[in-house]
Amino acid sequence: MPPTKKTTAAKTAPKTGSKTGSKSGPKAALALPAPKKSKAAAHKAESADSAAAAETGAAPGQRTVAVSGSQSGLGLAIRRHLEAAGVRVIGIDLPGKGAEVEADLSKPEGRKRAVQGVSEACGGTLQGLVANAGIDAKDSALTFGVNYDGAVDLLKGLQPALARAAKHGGAAAVVTVSHAILISPGVKVRAADALLDGKPGRARLWLGGGNPYPVSKLALARWIRREAPGADWAGAGIVLNGVCPGAIETPMLEKDLKDKVKGPIIRAMPKPLGRNSKPEDLAGIYEFLLSPQARYIVGQLITADGGVEATWRGDDWPRAWDISTARFLINLFGNKKSR
Repeated sequence: MPPTKKTTAAKTAPKTGSKTGSKSGPKAALALPAPKKSKAAAHKAESADSAAAAETGAAPGQRTVAVSGSQSGLGLAIRRHLEAAGVRVIGIDLPGKGAEVEADLSKPEGRKRAVQGVSEACGGTLQGLVANAGIDAKDSALTFGVNYDGAVDLLKGLQPALARAAKHGGAAAVVTVSHAILISPGVKVRAADALLDGKPGRARLWLGGGNPYPVSKLALARWIRREAPGADWAGAGIVLNGVCPGAIETPMLEKDLKDKVKGPIIRAMPKPLGRNSKPEDLAGIYEFLLSPQARYIVGQLITADGGVEATWRGDDWPRAWDISTARFLINLFGNKKSR
């Protein structure tokens, strides 16, 4: 693996002539070529670094970011935006779409394949991850598998690679959620809780005939909120956040607009900016959240829907925290597990 080669290069680098450097008189003059030897050693180490980076497809010092759903819609816009900024992108998408890593995230074996493929492609060190792949289908098992498990298993599986990068300059992960969790009526919260508990069968029972899409995204949002401040993420130097887009002009939206129920609702939604967003309108948000400038944004859900949620919810959000002073102090100084 490339990181091992870097370590070996550092260990085998020739020593500089430190003993001769402490001598004085004519003999010291004979030791003057030593600095040249040191430069040669440094060049050798740099060459080893370059070779290691070349094996993974990245230039020395180049950041590597994995993006799921990279070959169309929002994922493709994110990919192009990052690549234009000099970032090396490892794409993850369904077989046949041309991504660097081909995997079906709706299935456990596909998720394992995605983690393995990205880990090999990045050499075990990953500066950023965008868990973007998503689907809006009536099939609850498929929707839960892609939107929730597909994102969470990818995040968990690549956490070690992100943690390794975090030790050398920071790392970040951004998850595509949806403003549907904020504006959809009748979201089955118990179904989302069941997903969080690792019980997809029970989640489908609680769902009944409801819409699985906002349930899957609500569970994902709550997972982000729970995990982001913890030891495996912020504690390991990895910043984790979510983005909640509204309607985006993508193939998924085109499909929903043709639906007899969803289509009229989407068309009737307020558009304070005059239109739905295009994928490229949102790509810069992801670049920012992956950057060091966003380091102190942790566990947040950034709504980017052109003002739809603000129009609908108004003063309903944000809400003051409904907690007594006594309970606040108990949480602060007493039972830390209750936080």
